[in-house]
Order: sequence, then C-alpha cells, then structure tokens
Amino acid sequence: MVERLGERFDREQERFVEEWKSFLRFPTVGADPTHHPDCADCAAWLRDHLAGIGLQAETLETTRLPAVYAEHRTGRDAPTILFYGHYDVQPADPIEAWTTPPFEPHLRNGRLYARGAEDNKGQLFAFLKAVELLLADHQLDLNLKIIIEGEEESGSHGLSDRLDAWQERLAADILMVADTGTVADGTPTIVMGLRGMLHLAVSLRGPSHDLHSGLHGGLALNPVSELARLLATLFAADGSIAVQGFYDGIQPPTPVERELIQRTSFDPAAYAASIGMPPVAGETRFAPLERLGFRPALDINGFSGGNAESMKTVIPATAKACLTARLAAGQDPERCLQAICDHLQAHTPEAMALTISNAGSAGPGFRIDPESAPVELARNVLTAMTGGDPVYHWEGASIPIIPALAAASGAAPLLVGFGHEDDHIHAPDESYSIAQFKRGFLYATNLLVAAARLHRDDLT
Repeated sequence: MVERLGERFDREQERFVEEWKSFLRFPTVGADPTHHPDCADCAAWLRDHLAGIGLQAETLETTRLPAVYAEHRTGRDAPTILFYGHYDVQPADPIEAWTTPPFEPHLRNGRLYARGAEDNKGQLFAFLKAVELLLADHQLDLNLKIIIEGEEESGSHGLSDRLDAWQERLAADILMVADTGTVADGTPTIVMGLRGMLHLAVSLRGPSHDLHSGLHGGLALNPVSELARLLATLFAADGSIAVQGFYDGIQPPTPVERELIQRTSFDPAAYAASIGMPPVAGETRFAPLERLGFRPALDINGFSGGNAESMKTVIPATAKACLTARLAAGQDPERCLQAICDHLQAHTPEAMALTISNAGSAGPGFRIDPESAPVELARNVLTAMTGGDPVYHWEGASIPIIPALAAASGAAPLLVGFGHEDDHIHAPDESYSIAQFKRGFLYATNLLVAAARLHRDDLT
C-alpha cells in the first residue's frame, strides 16, 4: 500500500505543491494585530478547501482569532480521530535575512521556502492531502474531526476559552498532532511528551533618569549590573535552578521510559557541530536526553538596558529582561511562576524597584504512556513504512494547548511529525522538503486506514 500511495502522491505532487503555496502566501502572524485580517482570510480559505475535498467544514469564532473545524462521520462504533493543527506562524523578522520573501514561497533544491513552510502549514497540509485522497477513494472509514487554530504561536488563548463549550464537538479517541519532528538522523519518531511553559518580563529601575557615569559611578547603583546579578541568583553553580519549590512535583522517568531513553542514541559531538557549542547547560548530573525531556529549563531570552552600540557613558535608569521556563511533567505552571516572582522580589536591591509584567503560563508538561494502544498503532504503521523501528523521543519543546485539548476531547495524544533541524523553523529561510511532506502524507494515510480497521474499544 505504501508503494501505491507513493505513486499516487508523485502523480499529484505538482498540484499539492501549488495548493500548499497558496496556503503559505497568507501572512498569518497571529501575535500581530495588523495581521488579524490575514488570519481571518486564511481561516476562510481553509474552510473552503476542507469543504472542497469532501468534509463538512466551518469557521468557529473564539474570543480572539477564528478556528476552522471540519468532520467526516461514518459509524458510532468506528474510532474517532481528532486532528489538531495551527495556521498561524511566527513573525518573519529579520526580513533582510531571508533569501526570498517569506510569504512568497520558492521551491529550491527540493525544498519549499516560506514562513510556515514546516511549522505548521506544511505538516498540516500533508495530513489534509492524505484525507483528500482517502475521501476520493472512499477509504476514510472512520470518524474524523479536524480543529485548526490561529494562535498556537501566541498561547492558544482563543481556543482554550472555548474548550469547555466544545467538549461534545471535539470528543474523540485519538488526538493526532503533526507539529513535531524527528531525531537528528531523520528516523521516524514518536514524540512521547512535551514540556510546559511559562513566561515573564522584568524591569529594574534605579535612578529617575540616565546618569553621567563619571559623576555618579561608584555612588548610584547601575540597573544593568544589578539586573544581571539578580538574574544570576536564579541559577546554582551546578546548573540547577536555585528557586525554592521550583522542582516540586516533577515525575521521574518510569522503568519503561528509562529503558527507552537508554536505547535512543545521542551524539554530543554531532549536537555541537549542529548548533556550534556542546550540550553543557542545565543539570549536568542528568544525561542530555533526560535533561531535555524530563527536566525543566529556565532561560533568559532577552536583555536590554543603556546603549550597547557606542561608548555612551551613562548609568541607565532601567534595565529589562524576558524569561521563559520549560516545565517537566508534574510541575504546576502557576506555582512555578509564583516561585520565580517571589525569588526575584526577595533578591531585588533595596534601592531599586522591580516590575514584573506579561507573566503567565501556557500550559503544563505531559508524557504519553509508551505502552498505550495509540502508540502501538503508530509504531506498527511507521515500521511497515520504513522497515525499521521508530524512535521514542521525549521532546523539550511545547505545544501549550495539547494537555487541555486532550482533557476536553477525552482523546489520547499521538504526536508524530517529520520536521527536522534543517527546516529552521522560527528562523529566516524556514523550509520543508517535498520528501518530508511526502513522508507525512504516507504516514497519515496509512495510520487512518489502520485505525479504521479497529473498533474504538481497541484504542483504550
């Protein structure tokens, strides 16, 4: 079947790519209000496209950007798959770093370059083309629901606000997600968990205005220096996070998970070659894969104050920083956020004023049972496709809505995607190869056919 589907894809590839390009031309930067009309236009385009391939489709209003919902129903006892994706993308800045315009897709050397080419429009669209083929051949013999939102990159607040009201609409057995990637060598990968996330911005104010460093140096505290010291108190010398109560609730790996971690190779030299430095951050008493998938991380994402471009001899009045934390399964995001805020307040110099803003959490971390029926289904499909076993991987990234969406729908998450580090998501010259798109198409088609052969009770 894989060979036949591959031939079918090859015949349709040119059309698929042209439609994919149309999808990518919408500058759907959901976090930027100036692009909200583009998001609405894209949602309408998606709705019409889904209806055109044979699904019942509609746009659903949220408290923010619209979601797109579609479904195909067969029988009550057939399994129900809920597929989640997002049409919003990251900002394209810096524009000048792109080889070609970010919202005018270009095909070069078998890769389609555009913002969103992989994350998540490429992976999402490969799934939709698989559904289109199965519907055309009358082989989609299960219940399928599709929800596509426009705010994944900015917190999924609109969809989150509607989950309670949409529980019956979204009820399913499996929650399919194609917004993840493979391990470094490209081996098909089942992602077994994601980390949660929280965020905050801090501002430290000292003098009422910028001061001449010659007249006031040695007398007035410098907010840049003091904010650097303050942020440094968040970390211990051994790389751990020195915030009281931050680690509370973390769930250690089970024996089965630990065995699977040990089976997964991690090459520190290859990692260093890929990013330009070795994997030496964090709690180095844990192995790299355990640090990435089972432990939290706290990062300073940006720091500003004064003038870093010239010799302007001032003591700045303020300094600012943005922080995020990735949270392990079991950590309470709100408790962790409060612990960080309390720590910063307690360590702020008495002569200075600390302001914390944009503080919030985007959802907890979660892990998937490696021995669950949906995971076994995906493993069998990927093995049949490739002739080899897939890798089980606990990824350190976050898709904030997944735990809440799984709870609302009652569906077991199943995360299989075909992204790769070479795709440069969230960076200039993002791309996704035709080969990756085809693998996503083949996986989705085969998994939907395999799931249709089961009774829904087989998936519990």
